[in-house]
Order: sequence, then structure tokens, then C-alpha cells
Amino acid sequence: MAKVLKSIFSATLVLILAFSSLSFGNTSTVNASLHEQRLLVVFQSENLPSNVNTLVSKAGGQITYEVPQIGVIEVATNNPGTFLKEMLKNKQVLSIGPSVEVNLELPEFETDGNEVETNTNIIENIWESGYQWDIEQVTNNGASHSINKEGRSEVVVAVIDTGFDFNHPDLVANVDLEGSKTFVPGTTDSWDWNSHGTHVAGTIGADGRMKGVAPGVTLRSYRVFGATGGAQQIWITDAIIAAANDGVDVINMSLGGTRLLGQWFYTNPNTGEKIRGGNSAADYTAYTRAVRYAVKKGATVVASAGNSSYDLSNPSKVAEKINEGRTDGWEAKGAVFYVPAQIPGVVTVSSIGAGFGTENRLAYYSNYGNGAIDLGAPGGDLGPNNQGGSKHLVLSAVPTYMTFNTARGLEAKALFGEGYGWKGGTSMAAPQVSGAAAAYIASVLADTGKKPSPMQVQTRLQQTAVDAGKNGYDEIYGHGIVNAHQALLRNKK
Repeated sequence: MAKVLKSIFSATLVLILAFSSLSFGNTSTVNASLHEQRLLVVFQSENLPSNVNTLVSKAGGQITYEVPQIGVIEVATNNPGTFLKEMLKNKQVLSIGPSVEVNLELPEFETDGNEVETNTNIIENIWESGYQWDIEQVTNNGASHSINKEGRSEVVVAVIDTGFDFNHPDLVANVDLEGSKTFVPGTTDSWDWNSHGTHVAGTIGADGRMKGVAPGVTLRSYRVFGATGGAQQIWITDAIIAAANDGVDVINMSLGGTRLLGQWFYTNPNTGEKIRGGNSAADYTAYTRAVRYAVKKGATVVASAGNSSYDLSNPSKVAEKINEGRTDGWEAKGAVFYVPAQIPGVVTVSSIGAGFGTENRLAYYSNYGNGAIDLGAPGGDLGPNNQGGSKHLVLSAVPTYMTFNTARGLEAKALFGEGYGWKGGTSMAAPQVSGAAAAYIASVLADTGKKPSPMQVQTRLQQTAVDAGKNGYDEIYGHGIVNAHQALLRNKK
């Protein structure tokens, strides 16, 4: 794990830590000026210079976080203009840009409180209740669950997210508590105080009252979000590197945001001078290096396409969003992409809604785009015309120690008891693909004694996906809707 200097953080992070005591625990005192900025610095080499601390200090900065395996650091400075000019004199520096926060942004679903069923008998066998329409679709009603299941514990899925409820009855048998890690400064464990990560984990590999796509697969948490859902990108890239070094087989990232594939410019508020932050965008380069590192290590990387209803094949329409409301002096110029979804080597997943006799359709919130989407998977919505109710969302595990007092949370508790809940989004679609990838890797390992490469995994999932929309590849579903059963059956032939 990267070295973190805890004495310097931005005002934003101070607020996150202050209001997230349940997830962050004790934190160090931060004495940052109101004008301090955190910057991402990427070096030409994918290793850090031996004199990196001296370089940064002379330029007027202090390293707050580093990922040495890909030549990336985060720096705090009170004078971004001076820091940029000094650092960019050094030929070892490739690019510098703002260190951008990533937030968990699930689509909003309006729910009528009258839908809450308070007198319902608890459904004990959730898997056979019909509420898991998504897993039924991806596994052909569970037909893939029993294929080489005994070998799944040897396959590890890294969930880069908010953490897990390690004691959840449907997860406890196959979560790796000791191997899990946190990358959030000020935290010491990977327990989930948000619910997003536990929900994702349940979809991948739950094995209890509810079932995931690949019951029995080993699940390991790499926590990058706290209860408030905020993370710095460098924490995420660090988690990718750590998971790859740990030898995981699949990395699931149900997260993302817009990033620049172009150049950052900083305008000095004192002089008006506009300074270019190098020859490429630091944030995009950092993600690219991290994903490439993971794929080379043998990890299949899966990411959600995003919940902004964007056409990802048209970066110009996305670009305007990255500059909206900026007050830090930075301006992005060039094409803007959604990452990590659009990073080369990532399996990008759009979200579909269906279930309960309804037709497959692109979920209203899902990003899409020709060349941008690899596979579609169930992510849920509220049914046709958004009138079908919670059952059209994705049901999965949530922390048993958290209380959900929304109408939907109360409805889930009335039906299933503690520890289950509905969510919708491309965050819920990506783990369907990660589960299918894990099941396929386990099946090949059981039959051949070897694990397939990330390219072989992606190719098999695409070849066995169920065609939807236009014949062949299309901008909505990519190569089709993922189908774990077909992938495993094809392996048997």
C-alpha cells in the first residue's frame, strides 16, 4: 500500500472525515490553508525518481500520497502556479493536474410510501421467491450455479468500493477479511458503513438465502470510500495496484467519473498567467497505467458505464461537464471520457432493466455509446415507464448493522428481514459481469488446471452474451447481455 502522509489534506477531506466518524475513526489534525490544493503528478517513468521528495519540496509542495508502481504522486501546495512552473522544468515530469474526488452517484428512484408491506411474512428462501430476476437471467435460473462450484474458492474477486459486512450470513463463508484492505486515510479496516460495497459483493457471490452470480467465489474488499461516498482518485489507483499485486483474478469497480483525455490548464489568480499542466492529462494517465498494470498481472478488470445517460461515443457532449462550477483555477481542454469505464483493457458494462415478464431495455440512467460498451447486464430501474415498483431494481445484501428507514428500505425489511435491500444503477450491472467472469475462470481452472487470461475471459463472455437490440454489436448492449450459463456451457464443449 502506498505511503500516506497524514498531516496534509484538503479542506474537502477534512469535512468528509469530520462527518464520517463511524467509518473513519480517529483522524489526525489538519492544518491546511484555505488556498491549499492537492495536485496529481505523473512522471515520465512508471517509477518514482529517487529524488522525488527533494523535487517536490523545492517546487513548494509536499507529497501526501504516492503510488510508486506507476510513477504517480499526490502533492499538497499553497501556490499551484509556482509549483507547476518549477516541476515542469524537470524532464522527468509528464503531467500535472488537479486531484479529483470520485463520488458514488446512484440514480434516484422515487418510491411511494404506500408500497411498504408491513404485514408480510418474512420470505426465508429469497432465491426461490422470484425477486432475484437479475441473477435468474444471468445464470439461466441458476443452471450455472452448480458447474464446477467446488473450485470457486480459488478464484478471488476484488471489490474496490465502500467495504463489506464481513459477518453477513450470505457472505461470511466466502469473504476474505484478513486479505481485505482500506485505502482511506484515517481508517484501519474495510468494514462497510455505506452499503454499496456489500450490495455489490452479494450480487457477485452471495451464497445463502439469496444467491449471487457465482456462489462460493472468494470476495476481497479494497475499501476506497467512506460512509459519505467520497474518494480521491489516487486511492482508487493504489487499490488497483494492490489488488493486482495480491494476485486477484477479477477487479470490480462500480464507480467512476468524467476525466480529461487532453490537457489541463491552470490560471494563476495573482498574475493571470495560464500554465499548461504538461503534455497529457495526469488523471487519465494514472488510471491507464493502473489498469494496464492489473491486466498484465492477470486480472480481468470490470467497470460500470456510469449513470449520467451520456452517449460515451461523443466526448464533446461530456466535456462541458468537467469545467462546470470550477473555482480552483483549472480548465480542461480536449476530449473527456468516463473512467475507469473507457480505459483500454476494462470490460465496460451498461445497465438494463427487465424482469417480471417485461422486455429488456436500457435503464433510463445508463451511459451508452458505440465502441464504449462491451456488455450489458441487469442493473434495474422501476419497471416499464418507471411504474413497476422496487421489485424491478436489484435485490442484494446490505449491512445487517445498518438501519434503512426509507420507504424502500422498510419494504425490503418487511419482506426479507434485516440485511437485504434494493439498489439500481450501472454499479449493480458491473458485478453481474464480474460474477460471470469469476465463474468462468473457476470452470476453466477446474477443467484444465490453468486460469484463462483477461482477454480470454472477456472474449468468452462477449461470444456467449445474449444478443439484444440490433443484431450483433450495438451502442446500448455492446456484444449483448452477459450470460454465465452459456459461458460455462461453451467451455464444456
